[in-house]
Amino acid sequence: MQEEIEQYIAVILQEWRPLRAALPQEVIAILRQIADTQSDNLAHRFYETLLKDPAISRHLSYELVEERLSSSLSKWVKAILTEDESQFENLAQLQYHVGGVHARIGIPVEFVQRGARQLKYGIFAYVAQHDIPYPISLQVMHYAAMAIDIAIEMMSHAYAMSHYRATRNEEAYRMHVLMNNAWQEQGKQQSALSSWENSVIYNLVSGVPQTEHLLNISESNFGLWFRHKCVRQFGENTQIQQMRQLMAKIDATMAGIDVTTPIPVEKLQELLRVIHANCQKINTYMEMLFNDVSHMQDGKDALTNLLNKRYLPIILKHEVSLAMENRLPLSVAIIDVDFFKKVNDEWGHSVGDRALTHTANLLSDNIRASDYLFRYGGEEFLIVLVEAGQSETYTLLERVRRIVSNTPFETVSGKNITLTVSIGYTLHNGHPDYNLLLNKADAALYEAKRSGRNRIVQQ
Repeated sequence: MQEEIEQYIAVILQEWRPLRAALPQEVIAILRQIADTQSDNLAHRFYETLLKDPAISRHLSYELVEERLSSSLSKWVKAILTEDESQFENLAQLQYHVGGVHARIGIPVEFVQRGARQLKYGIFAYVAQHDIPYPISLQVMHYAAMAIDIAIEMMSHAYAMSHYRATRNEEAYRMHVLMNNAWQEQGKQQSALSSWENSVIYNLVSGVPQTEHLLNISESNFGLWFRHKCVRQFGENTQIQQMRQLMAKIDATMAGIDVTTPIPVEKLQELLRVIHANCQKINTYMEMLFNDVSHMQDGKDALTNLLNKRYLPIILKHEVSLAMENRLPLSVAIIDVDFFKKVNDEWGHSVGDRALTHTANLLSDNIRASDYLFRYGGEEFLIVLVEAGQSETYTLLERVRRIVSNTPFETVSGKNITLTVSIGYTLHNGHPDYNLLLNKADAALYEAKRSGRNRIVQQ
């Protein structure tokens, strides 16, 4: 990471140093005058604008701004406007430090950019209000704007790096928790949900309530887990949203009920029905969450044990970037098992599953160790062939096609089934958008199937 930072700084300083070196003394003098007389006002303008936004006021308080941040920003403005080339290396390191702090405390980079715009407005206004020769005023405004933009760019780079690292670590933690404790956690939370429901029902029907007021599900152990761990670990999705709505519905139904006084039978029956029905639904959605985890197998398809599409964007983005930076060939192929529906219809889904596993094993055994093989969906597979040009890609895919068609597999009844595959592939043409590779490979596959199947087509 430090090497990447140093490389980025080197590129930035190649732009910044000539700008500063070309400034006439008259421009430098006015920049220093602005720094000495206006830096406090500029800092005040910066934070005054930001604190008007409720979204940023969650991160910053007026007290923090007055006690520390305003004076720090004032010093920053002075440094950006007045330091010469000999101090740029230190200034650059400072921007990375500040950007990392912003990432850690959660100040979005767009808010910093908004504040920087206010700094430039303030500097431009100062220049306009003073009798400065026109060519000099242009150079003052140009350098001030460029220097601020350069500094903010380095902050943004630091923010992006820190945010990426934090996101990656968060995802790794989330997956570690889910994958290592999934079944245990599911059982524990099903028990917590059931325990809450049983406790509420006892308080409602026993005539000997344990508490004066019913404990809302959102305040129960299950509710705490949902709020603090479930949402974080699984992320916002349909199941989470449905569970949240059902819990709110249960709490609304229970609102205002005093278990120390008799409840009419009809009202009690309706209350029990709502609680039980919605708890059952919550449990169903929770099972769906945990089932998704078990099927995911840390990014792997449960049936074939290949990578699933979850990590395809990450891998393609990385490989396209490598291909462009190093001028390396790259190709993507989509493989479809021909007439797979007929296999399912004639032999049943269990044989169909075995056919997919059989095909996956053949593919896995006959690609290079450096290639990526995915279960792309249904009866489709996808291969990312790294550093493979036209000739090498076709040779490998033809070998795969031939081996699949020459390697039958045995059904439960002992009969052999021969499968064939249609393959569409494309070569990377230098475009940074990996979706183009997927679309072209998909179009090539469509043509291979349309023109008779059991063949290879390049798009």
